[in-house]
Amino acid sequence: MIRNPVTRRLTHAALAVAFWLTAFPAAGATTETSQSGPAQAHPGKADPRTETVLIRNTTVIDGTGAAPQPGVDLLIRGDRIEAIGESLQASEGARILDGTGKFVVPGLIDTHVHLQFPIVFQLSPEEKTVVVDHTPKAFLYNGVTTVLNVSAANEWILPRREAQRNGELVAPTIYALGESFKPVDGWGSRHGGALEDAAAARRMALELVDADVDGFKLIIEDGLGSQGTHVEMPDDMLQAIAEVASENGMPLYSHAINLHEYHRAVDIGSRAIIHGLEDPIPEGDTLIEELIEGGITVVPTASLFESFLHPDPAAGLELQDPVLEKTLPGFLLQRMRDPDYMAEEKRLFSQASNMDAYTWAESRLPVFRENITRLHEAGVKLAVGTDGGGTVGYNYQGYNTPWELKILVECGLTPMEALVAATRNGAEVIGIDNEVGTVETGKLADLLILTANPLDDIENIRRIEWIIQQGQPHPRDEFAFQP
Repeated sequence: MIRNPVTRRLTHAALAVAFWLTAFPAAGATTETSQSGPAQAHPGKADPRTETVLIRNTTVIDGTGAAPQPGVDLLIRGDRIEAIGESLQASEGARILDGTGKFVVPGLIDTHVHLQFPIVFQLSPEEKTVVVDHTPKAFLYNGVTTVLNVSAANEWILPRREAQRNGELVAPTIYALGESFKPVDGWGSRHGGALEDAAAARRMALELVDADVDGFKLIIEDGLGSQGTHVEMPDDMLQAIAEVASENGMPLYSHAINLHEYHRAVDIGSRAIIHGLEDPIPEGDTLIEELIEGGITVVPTASLFESFLHPDPAAGLELQDPVLEKTLPGFLLQRMRDPDYMAEEKRLFSQASNMDAYTWAESRLPVFRENITRLHEAGVKLAVGTDGGGTVGYNYQGYNTPWELKILVECGLTPMEALVAATRNGAEVIGIDNEVGTVETGKLADLLILTANPLDDIENIRRIEWIIQQGQPHPRDEFAFQP
């Protein structure tokens, strides 16, 4: 039985679109008009199956790697892209967006997030609730229209996945792996749900199949670095999970970080390895060939490891970037500007990881980057993920997704290749590339309208004017944090 995560999305698509129409009426803007007159501030409840949006005279960068298409129109009907071409016609009453001098790209896809994590340790329960409740909008504000939540308690994440599908939660489209697999005293076991043996792992795998999760996350690693600070997943446990996955068409997403763990992830047929590689690849090692032969995507999460030590330079020395200020609650950003507060955060994470995680990160960052370059040059497919929310430092949800693209460019990808990694490749990692990830007729209209060309400077991926999710355009500030 092959499980397709698209099926659930299609089941609830109409309800979700209807919610967007009523919850977020079109804002009056100088760039938006109607075939029958000026845009209305509150257009009413249009039928999501027939509502039409026409983007006029724009440049489409479709996420396939093909050359940009300048001077074209893009027609959206309901939640689908109906046509891309010149001088397209729309029905009377259609919403018209002026795309002159602007660029349409696919919505970004972050394939490694934790919606349930509040970024830092030192918050009250009430403050954590504020941060976590806003996190889905933080992703949307930064152009992320689809996320893969790779580990959370089933009773927490699965209702949120369904609430988003049903139009009850403003969020990127959520795909969820449920609780992660890890042995007792393994990495991640501090969050609960650790497994005693292979039999327990098999029972949990079958329970996750019954819960209809979108894949399995296996924490293979024994902690950061080569110190073995945690218990590595034993072979019989790994095989029990892989067998259930194979029997039920569940993709495997492996949490691995060193060369030995990477080889184990390859051996079980992972769809993706969702962290970068901290070890140099020695001469004669067959890892790269095996990754390519197995069609395994690597999600380097380079911004995660950088964020141990510093934020994206775009944030500024005082974390004063206006985009960042609209991404986070002000109280959280204010505290993170305090060096003493951040020093305590580092102490708390080093305590949780049973090592000096920050000395380790500083020593391994050059290797992580070198391996991105080497894997890319060899033809290994890369996708974008941030591990957003993990309590390591400046690991901002949403805000760091564009940073991940920038790091990929710094490691040798072209801006076009980085954009493909964040769109088409991300969709392939989740298994939804027949629905999203590229700007093509028939696909869901999850799009961004940018005011500057990301191929000239990948930093321009932050220059967002409109976020279009399932065919419904939203001015960016609808998703900014509101005190």
